[in-house]
Amino acid sequence: MTGVPLDLRPYEPSDAEALTDLLHRSYAGLVERGLNFTAATQDVELTRWRAAAGPTWVLTDGSAPVATLTLSLPPATFLQGLTSEAAAPGRAWLNQMAVDPAHRGRGHARRLRDAALAHAAAHGVTAIGVDTAEPADDLLALYRGWGFAERDVIRWPGKTYDSVVLVREVAAG
Repeated sequence: MTGVPLDLRPYEPSDAEALTDLLHRSYAGLVERGLNFTAATQDVELTRWRAAAGPTWVLTDGSAPVATLTLSLPPATFLQGLTSEAAAPGRAWLNQMAVDPAHRGRGHARRLRDAALAHAAAHGVTAIGVDTAEPADDLLALYRGWGFAERDVIRWPGKTYDSVVLVREVAAG
């Protein structure tokens, strides 16, 4: 880390390659645990498509992205078919959150979460959902610590694990 405050800014299409690399690095440890998260192997085009699902933030150290998060508004139609939690009125969804392993433990994920919550509150979202692998105890603990509560369990096609669906209410803006 350079000692210079990191810049939190909106995603730009030119970020797609660097974000894809960031996602691969960030999810590599989960793959080593046998969890085939999409973000671990997605190509640049899928990164672009997923980032277009709603506001996406990029936290940069100089020009290098070190963290990212997408807030899908509304949640993807396919996800709405897997869980009624995603289809609920006023719902948004956290997607492809990633923090470079070399930058973890510095509050970057919390900073992204706060940006997403502020955006959600300002745009009439009443609750935010997220889903993650049931065996990923560290991620479940993170989301629980952020006030998310378990609501459902789903299975994405082609995944080696069940996903826990968690939801957190959003305070009015």
